[in-house]
Amino acid sequence: MMLISTSRRPSTRTRSFVKELLGVIPLSFQVTRGKKSIEELKDIAVLKGCRRLMIVESKDGNPSALSFMHIDKKDWKWLGVIDITVSLRREMKINHKLVSFDDDLPLLIKGEKDDSFDFVKEMFFCNDYDENLEGSVLLWNGGFINFIRDEVSDLPIGPKINVSKWKRLI
Repeated sequence: MMLISTSRRPSTRTRSFVKELLGVIPLSFQVTRGKKSIEELKDIAVLKGCRRLMIVESKDGNPSALSFMHIDKKDWKWLGVIDITVSLRREMKINHKLVSFDDDLPLLIKGEKDDSFDFVKEMFFCNDYDENLEGSVLLWNGGFINFIRDEVSDLPIGPKINVSKWKRLI
């Protein structure tokens, strides 16, 4: 489970991006940041039973980075950061209506396995792709992330996340 929040004063585009992530990441929850500190976000994540906190950071009104934190009841640690640019679903002219997941399904990852694949898999708390499993699929090609939901479409449904740089923090 993942708690998703933003930097303190997110733009409309950043809020739209978070809503799109909620439609493709199973058991993800959004918390409006407002004046909440990282410590308060961590406490909310613990209360909701989330193992990951993702903070969507903005620059010049656009999502610019994803920062990931691992959380458990006793401890927390920053895991990594991904510098990004995004293409929202509406910008890609993808009109499939996405609803949040009702079931406890895994987020699966599919792509070429290398260091960046392992990093993305760890940050998003994914399982390896298995065509026999149901769930949302994160597609990784070494430079961008996209998503597939089989019950919606066999084609990528966005949002498309272009990764310019990633850094492990532990």
